[in-house]
Amino acid sequence: MFRPTTLLALAALSTSLVAEDFGPVVKAAGLIFQGKTHFGVVCDMGRSQDLLADLQRAIPEGSTLTVVDARHPMQVGAAGAVIRQRGVQLLALLPRDPLVRDGSAYATGLVKQLTGAVPAFGTTPAALKNGCVMAMGQATNWELLFNPKLLDLDLQRGVIEDITITPWQNGTKGGPATLDLVFQYK
Repeated sequence: MFRPTTLLALAALSTSLVAEDFGPVVKAAGLIFQGKTHFGVVCDMGRSQDLLADLQRAIPEGSTLTVVDARHPMQVGAAGAVIRQRGVQLLALLPRDPLVRDGSAYATGLVKQLTGAVPAFGTTPAALKNGCVMAMGQATNWELLFNPKLLDLDLQRGVIEDITITPWQNGTKGGPATLDLVFQYK
């Protein structure tokens, strides 16, 4: 039988495990694509608020995060056009978004629509199947996975730079990135 304090500890642990740590993949993206500070994401904002907050916390100060709300498959193509129009330089895929997530066909369509203009990244190996240039997160065991056809890294060097993995802390507020919210789908 569980005691109330045990149940509270289990609830706190499960809450921290739900949070996604975008810090390492965002830092790797910043090192590989230096000077790119305008990030973008297409997602169902109402159902992915926690993931968006995690991504916003990971993006460095002085950056912009353009969030395009897409709730229906027919909106994904138009969302890709908005990403281009807003000048997004790096696209993030959220791992558990209901529509445009790592591994979904809609994410593959979006990434292909932006190929050559906006590099995309994710946090799970499934992101590479979508056409993303790289993936890094808990699902990759914090190993940087990349598509050698899309990203030319010098494998002789081995390490880009030490990346400190700082887990998300429950209760921290959104990061310093400026949000650019696009609510064209009502």
